Amino acid sequence: RLMVEKPFGTSYKTAEELQNQLESGFSDDQIFRIDHYLGKEMVQNIPAVRFGNPILDATWNKNYIKNVQVTLAEQLGVEERAGYYNTAGALLDMIQNHAFQIVGWLAMEKPSSFSDTDIRAAKNTVFSKLKMYDEREVVANFVRGQYGRGREVWQKSYTEEPDVPADSKNDTYV
Repeated sequence: RLMVEKPFGTSYKTAEELQNQLESGFSDDQIFRIDHYLGKEMVQNIPAVRFGNPILDATWNKNYIKNVQVTLAEQLGVEERAGYYNTAGALLDMIQNHAFQIVGWLAMEKPSSFSDTDIRAAKNTVFSKLKMYDEREVVANFVRGQYGRGREVWQKSYTEEPDVPADSKNDTYV
């Protein structure tokens, strides 16, 4: 068995290349792609709250919920993760992995069982329905930025973090 933690490639092309390499030596049921964020207690509670409560289970749908907003806010800086974070940025580190997994849990239909394959299939149904933006639409609909110095003395700007280049244009906010 093989366990791969995010990020799974740095683009669709590199993710596809990595998948092809893994499949040359392992079958799909031997490959586990994990996101450590899913180990957080609040994320683990989503399926229990959603599907374990009959009232929520019956009303957690488009007839009763008009808008869902997922916010992943951290108060800490990158700390010792600068080497990784400066190559990944918020888009790969937070959105592609953590946010998408949470959206999957929030928006998926109840899986036929809670096996890994049925949960993945339910999430993949959600992901296949997400709108893919072209470059022009990304510019019009998304904001990227970099955090600056906070109000507290200990809150440094991103470029003041240890091992972050002073001229870094890396996104820390999406």
